[in-house]
Amino acid sequence: MTQAADAARRGRLSDGAVTLLVAVFVDALGSGLYMAVSVIFFTRYLDLGSGQVGIGLSVAGALSFLSLVPVGILADRVGPRRMLIAAHLVRGALLLCYPFASGFVPFLCVVSLLAVADRGASPLVQGLFGTAVGKEQRVRAMGRARSLQNLGLALGGLAAGAALLPDSDLVYLLVLYADSLSFLLAAVLVARLRPAVGGPSEGGGRPLPLRRRLSVFRDRRFTVLTTLNSLVSLHVTVLTAGVPLWVLAHDGIPRTVIAWTLVLNTVVVVLFQVRATRDTVSAADGGRALRRSGLLLAVCCGALAVSGTVPAPAAVALVLGAVAFQAFAEMHQQAGAWAISYDLAPEDRRQVYLAFFGLGNAARNTYGPLVITFLVVRQGAGGWLLLGVLVAGAGFAAARAGRPATAAVRGPVREEHVRKQHVQEPVPGPVQEQPPVPAAPPARPAHAVLPDIQGGSRGHSS
Repeated sequence: MTQAADAARRGRLSDGAVTLLVAVFVDALGSGLYMAVSVIFFTRYLDLGSGQVGIGLSVAGALSFLSLVPVGILADRVGPRRMLIAAHLVRGALLLCYPFASGFVPFLCVVSLLAVADRGASPLVQGLFGTAVGKEQRVRAMGRARSLQNLGLALGGLAAGAALLPDSDLVYLLVLYADSLSFLLAAVLVARLRPAVGGPSEGGGRPLPLRRRLSVFRDRRFTVLTTLNSLVSLHVTVLTAGVPLWVLAHDGIPRTVIAWTLVLNTVVVVLFQVRATRDTVSAADGGRALRRSGLLLAVCCGALAVSGTVPAPAAVALVLGAVAFQAFAEMHQQAGAWAISYDLAPEDRRQVYLAFFGLGNAARNTYGPLVITFLVVRQGAGGWLLLGVLVAGAGFAAARAGRPATAAVRGPVREEHVRKQHVQEPVPGPVQEQPPVPAAPPARPAHAVLPDIQGGSRGHSS
């Protein structure tokens, strides 16, 4: 990175970017409140069974997955700012509807629509940062947003935990209404945004043929990187499912370690996510960041594999050390994902590309728990080692796929150059005398040239 580009990357963020960061924090604060009480609210206030809640959340997840690309296509048409405002308002309104969803079918409708709006908001925020700051600052701005998001979720969860102590219906309703208010405030903040001077417009683009808007499905390189990023992002499932299952399977490791790992991850990401985005701008930088992430996660898996064979104090130290490596793997994976998705997305189809890239994360939420459960519960320490090999291999493959396309054609060009060098030059022979060249006829006057220009040169009869 040149000194000028590095200075631009480290420069002050625009007022629009700062406003968007505040909106991200407010959104995360409300989401932290909701996540801590949602399941309790469903079962205690709405009187739904655990099976109904599980089916409803599964259906909502599937619908949100299917809606990502259509939402991206619409956002490219009307602009990410308008779409994000609508998403925040819809989320706030649906939360107000929850107390009246007294039945499985109403609950299923509300939770499904809310999941669609929640899932679509993430690529919309990323797209807005693409218009609020310059190219050099996009990944760094997303790093700041990620730090604030983790901080907001943590603070919201702590506030909800304190609010749950009375265990009353009124408290559940107040938490729900506070989350709805946070989305309204986020919508107001997003409505104040204006694109950066000299940056791309955020108001949407001209209509494009559907085939061109769906060209992301034919973009082989982008699809490969989306898949590899999804594999490297298994660090999420390692933290939320793998580590708890591993701790519960070993009686020598205290159960409180599970809570410590979540706190450790949050603190590390809040403090170091912005720093992890350093020198990560292009798709090639993003591929190398995914390689670092894969290697860090492989070290995490190795430490977890060993933790099951040592005494309790050493096991606790190994688990916490593994989660520290997992946190740094998470930060580099996020930086790489942002760089790849920004760099390879065409300006006129940015939102559908970002939405398509988000499909990898949505798919990971489905296959991740199955992979982790099979490897950790069924295979034990060997499963951790297999997972480490998988994510490290995906990281190296991402670094290769992230290289510029011109690097892939150097081989054929060099082969052609060698082939030309091996072509035998003609053997010089005796010089033959050439016949004299006849003199050119005298030039015709200008008026005689016009019929030739009008006829043969333009390809139609005069």
